[in-house]
Amino acid sequence: MSTASPNGSYISRLWKNGERLDLDRIRTALWEKERKRVSREQIFEVLVKLSRGDLVEYMELGGWFRKAKDPILLEFLEIWGRIDVEGRNDEDARSDLRLKYLRMKRQFSELTGYLAEVYMAQILLSAQRKTLPGKYFHQENDVEIPWFSYVRLRERFGIGPDREVDLHGAAGLEHWVAESKWHRGGRLVGIPPIEKLLEKAAMVKKECDPDFARAWFFSHGGFTEEAERFMVEKGILWSTRADLDGLLDHVGLRRLPSLSGPPEADEKNDR
Repeated sequence: MSTASPNGSYISRLWKNGERLDLDRIRTALWEKERKRVSREQIFEVLVKLSRGDLVEYMELGGWFRKAKDPILLEFLEIWGRIDVEGRNDEDARSDLRLKYLRMKRQFSELTGYLAEVYMAQILLSAQRKTLPGKYFHQENDVEIPWFSYVRLRERFGIGPDREVDLHGAAGLEHWVAESKWHRGGRLVGIPPIEKLLEKAAMVKKECDPDFARAWFFSHGGFTEEAERFMVEKGILWSTRADLDGLLDHVGLRRLPSLSGPPEADEKNDR
């Protein structure tokens, strides 16, 4: 077949609207891109050969092809297609891929952090007017949970940076302000994020005028030793993954799910 024959990289650019490969669409794309005429029979033969290398799947019963289910292979074919077919600079293609995955990584972190906030809110609502074991908050004494008028997630107090509170619970003279961090790869939370939590607690106290605002920090990966000492000095409640699971067990709720995500071992701790 001529050099215009469809290869894996070319085909990877043609199934954006679904998983089924359209032979006529491939023919049209070859003509528009390279001004080469290729028959359906030639395309079919190449697709069969590609299916033997698991680059595409051949559905023999119906005589049609679909993209492979391997996400890593699909990503490789996509990048290969940009370089080999579209003539993109390989450095630009790598940069685009890196940007895509960094955004996915950030989105994953935000979603898992929000998930933890939902569980934290459920703990507070389930334990209203009850006492929770202080060990799960790293306190010597047990912690009394008030009756809340409301518990809100991602509440904003005005416009500007650091004006959003992950969790805000109003209970008359007492308000709760909580922060959630779900870092992957065993990343520890240091002092700066805790200082921000204290600033948000002060903001809530100013805006809502309770007698005091209690701060609670959850970190899936734990805290640095300096951060733990700092929280003890400031009277902040804090919980790790094991602590939050213990609280969920105590109030009769399901534990946090085990989620696999992109590791952050290459990033430094928040210090």
